[in-house]
Amino acid sequence: MQFLNPIWLLALPLVFLPIVIHLLNQRRHRTIEWGAMQFLLSARRMSRGMARLKQWLIMAMRMLVIAGLIFAISRPLSSGWMGSIGGGKPETVIVLLDRSASMQHQQLVTGETKLSTGIKKMAATLETVVGKKPLVLIESTLNVASTVDTPAGLLDLPNTTITESQADISAMMQTALDYISDNQAGRTDIWICSDAAKNDWNEQSSRWQSLNSGFSKLEGVRFHVLNFPQPPEENMSVVVDAVNRVTRKDKTELVIDLTVNRSGEDHSPVTVPLTFTINGLRSVMDFSIDGQTNSLLGHRIPIDAEQSVGWGKVELPTDPNRSDNSWYFAFADPVVRKTVIVSEKKTTTRAINLAAATSTQSGVDFESVVLTPDSVSEINWQETSMLVWQAPLPTGTVAKQIERFVESGRTAIFLPPELTDENQFAGIQWTDWQRGSNSREQQGGGTSVSFWNNDEDLLARTRSGSALPVNDLLVYRHCKIKNSQPDLTPVLAKLGESDPLLIRRRSGSGAMYFLTTWPVATHSSLDREGVTLFAMMHRAIALSAESQGAARQFDAGTLPAREVETFSRLDVAPGDEEDVIANLAQALPFRAGVYGDDEQLIALNRPLAEDQNGAVPVQELESLFKGLDFALIDGEVGSAQSLTSEVWRFFVALMAIALLVEAILSMPSKPEAQVELQPATAGASTTQEKGQVAA
Repeated sequence: MQFLNPIWLLALPLVFLPIVIHLLNQRRHRTIEWGAMQFLLSARRMSRGMARLKQWLIMAMRMLVIAGLIFAISRPLSSGWMGSIGGGKPETVIVLLDRSASMQHQQLVTGETKLSTGIKKMAATLETVVGKKPLVLIESTLNVASTVDTPAGLLDLPNTTITESQADISAMMQTALDYISDNQAGRTDIWICSDAAKNDWNEQSSRWQSLNSGFSKLEGVRFHVLNFPQPPEENMSVVVDAVNRVTRKDKTELVIDLTVNRSGEDHSPVTVPLTFTINGLRSVMDFSIDGQTNSLLGHRIPIDAEQSVGWGKVELPTDPNRSDNSWYFAFADPVVRKTVIVSEKKTTTRAINLAAATSTQSGVDFESVVLTPDSVSEINWQETSMLVWQAPLPTGTVAKQIERFVESGRTAIFLPPELTDENQFAGIQWTDWQRGSNSREQQGGGTSVSFWNNDEDLLARTRSGSALPVNDLLVYRHCKIKNSQPDLTPVLAKLGESDPLLIRRRSGSGAMYFLTTWPVATHSSLDREGVTLFAMMHRAIALSAESQGAARQFDAGTLPAREVETFSRLDVAPGDEEDVIANLAQALPFRAGVYGDDEQLIALNRPLAEDQNGAVPVQELESLFKGLDFALIDGEVGSAQSLTSEVWRFFVALMAIALLVEAILSMPSKPEAQVELQPATAGASTTQEKGQVAA
């Protein structure tokens, strides 16, 4: 049991005060032997056992009254997990709030989400622990420290509502560490409300080691993680893979490709209504799902031929997770998917050039241009969808141009130069060329791919669930890299035990990829096993195309999403409940929806990583806080049960009962009835003697 005022527990020795008083009181009386009392003492010994038991019970009740009073004043708490509260009230309370899309998992009966449940539980607990004192809030969208007047204030703030963005818990922890250090916060309690999603915690990041070291140097910092790891059961999610505006003769249509995923153990066939909204007009179709994943390809919706720019969304019926029930998109006349290849030798990128110039969508033009490093100034960055760079890493002005290009939502793929140098870009430096060698050497002298990420990104499975034939690749020569920021550049494919084949670095809403070999016969089988290379190139182009033209698409919460702060939201009717939140400019970049002005439309959606419901295991979560004062609290979405409650009333009631029992035991015994003595014999004196026998 824990206590809010543990200092009063120092008074517990006062429990023995009745015993001390009893012993002192006995020393006040002097014992004198008196022969006439021997008969009375003899009678008293017959009832001494019951009298002594009564005295001890009275003594115990008096001790219980004092103990109950001390415990009541100490304000005990009923929740055993709050072990660290025993150290007393904190001087500073910091709340880290995960507002990511996965926190929208809700209890369908009550409508409470993980986020709303967590906020209510924390607010009630903090009101009990610290009272109506200010606290510091760090939420996942802005990641800045702000002051909240009282714990109850968490319930009404606009920046404690749900978003469709992604969280970075380690970055929030760094903000908390900086706040404590800069403000000399003293004894601090840090409360974290999250669902422990892997993509939000990124537990493999090296940043956690430095965070653990930094907090270890501070005294009096305690962590309470309110964790909601339960994934939604029987949940469905929808993703629109492609939207194209196609005109054929006198008919104009939207051609939509989408995928519906289903979680849970029940994969029996089911039919659900899919709702399509195009420029405010709704239509519904029945969609059959058999298994975990089903795709709808080439679904055509007629539109007005004069409607060259517009927006839409696809919706699933309500289920436990609201965030993945809809997907927004914007459409316009398709732009040319232009790839610019900067190469020292055209032969090294011939296969890439052919793949990038091959059209895969009806009505969409694909174009590929090869330039030398000396001709970089000719690049029209606005019209370029993807950049392939096979040359020494860029520096100076060109490097800044490429950084802005990627931050705007485009894709850049870097291949090693023929001769390595000391140039660095995005924390990467090409070092030495290596020759492949492994068990396949007799079959071709190449190194096979030992690992690749087939769950997401360029090497993900196809829509049908089939894996790309990455394991068939052989790499004969590859260039090693020096990576100064490994936690920001995950390995998507690996050669042998350690050397990467493909790594990624995100910047803004775009991405940079580093491929450590060339797609030529002397270096790899990428040109011969063309399926993998073709898929990689067109997936990269598709990612770039989402941020081009009059209709663009970004992940909510990314840097380019900030553009919508000056836009109007189009998918919410005036007067809608969400309109209040949607009109807060600060919240717009983090809410899924369609935004626009007179020149362009932007569709924001949740990051696809938020659909992967894997939670960090408890053991790994505890290892992140190893050596720190840490308590893990399991929460349940929709539960109204308080995290903790004070039980001082129990001790007050116990005092009252003890006082009542003590009063009853202290009452004097009833006097026994008088007895009349009769003569012993007939010859006895006629004088009747009456005697009274007193106990």
